[in-house]
Amino acid sequence: MIELVRPTVDLADSWWAMVDDFGDETMHGSSYRPGDRDVLRDPEAFEEWVDWLGRMERPDEALPEGRVPSSNRWIVRDGRVVGTIAVRHGLTPSLLVEGGHIGYAVAPGSRRQGVAGEALGLALALAASRGIDPVLVTCDAENTASTRTIRSRGGMLEDERDGVLRHWVRTGAPAQPIGAGPVETRQARLVPITGPEAVAMRAGERRADWAEGYPREDDLDAVGMMRGDPDAWSPRHVVRRSDGLAVGSIGCFGPPEDGVVEIGYGLVPEARSRGLMTDVLSAMVRSLEAAGLSVVAHTEPGNVPSHRVLARLGFTRVEETGSGTSGEPGAEWLWARDVRG
Repeated sequence: MIELVRPTVDLADSWWAMVDDFGDETMHGSSYRPGDRDVLRDPEAFEEWVDWLGRMERPDEALPEGRVPSSNRWIVRDGRVVGTIAVRHGLTPSLLVEGGHIGYAVAPGSRRQGVAGEALGLALALAASRGIDPVLVTCDAENTASTRTIRSRGGMLEDERDGVLRHWVRTGAPAQPIGAGPVETRQARLVPITGPEAVAMRAGERRADWAEGYPREDDLDAVGMMRGDPDAWSPRHVVRRSDGLAVGSIGCFGPPEDGVVEIGYGLVPEARSRGLMTDVLSAMVRSLEAAGLSVVAHTEPGNVPSHRVLARLGFTRVEETGSGTSGEPGAEWLWARDVRG
C-alpha cells in the first residue's frame, strides 16, 4: 500500500536508507541535496529540517527567495520510505518552465512497480484539496518512464522547453458557485469592481493599489458595460496576493443566456508568463460551472498565450466568428470547455 506521509523523525532510519539507494541522483520533490548529508546526519539538525518541511505548508511562513508554499510528503510503502513528492501551491517563472506544481522521485530499488503512478495520483488529490486546478507536472524529454506516468494520470502535453516536457493535469478541485462576492484563488482575489472605482478608472485616476499599466484599454471596456451595483457577472479586479496590487481584470459579458456565459480576462504585461492567469481563470471558470453554467471565450487568432491558457483548462476551439476590418473571416476564435475532462 502506498501512502503520502508528512516528513517525521520517526522514519529517519528508513529515510536515510532511501537516500543511500539514490546515491548521487537528484531526489526531486525532497528539498534535499547530497551536500546536505553531513549536516543532517546530526539528529537535532535533521529534526529541525523535518520541522521546516512541515512549516513550508503554511502560507504565512517566511520562505527563501524562489521558494513557494509546498506540501512536502514522503512516499511510504509498507512502512518504508521509498520516495519523495512535493505539491507546490504556486508557480514562480522558473517553476513554470521546469519543476511545475509537483516534483517527485522514487528510489531506484522501488521503480517499475507502480509506485510513481500511485503517488502522483495521491498528490493530485492533495492538490485538488488545496484548490489547485490544473496542475503543471514536468519531466525530462528523455525520461520515458516519467512521461508515461504523467500521461497515465491525465497529463496533457503543452510543449517542450529546453528538453523539458510540460504537462497539465486537471484535478477537479471543488469550487463555490459564483456570486456577487470575491472569488478566492491560490495567487489572487477576484474582487468585484465597485461603481466609484469604475468611474475613477474611466476618469484616468491612478491609485496606489493599482499596478503600473492598470487599467488597460480592455479593462476600461469591461467597466464601461457595468450597470448599477456589481453582481456575479460584473468585472473584477485581479488582486495579486503577493503584493496586494490589482494587475488585471476578469468578468463576464453580461448574465448567462440559455445556461451559457462568456468570459473575458487580461493582465498588465509585468504580471504575465508567471502562471497567474491560469490560476485565476481556472478558479473563475470552476465557480461559474459550479453554478450550473457552460463557459465560452473568444480570442483573436494571434493571441497564442491566451490559446495556451484556455487549452490548459480543457477548452477547445469550436469555430471562427466575426470578420476583420476588411471583411476577412475568422477575426475571432470561439472556445468552449469540455466539462467531462
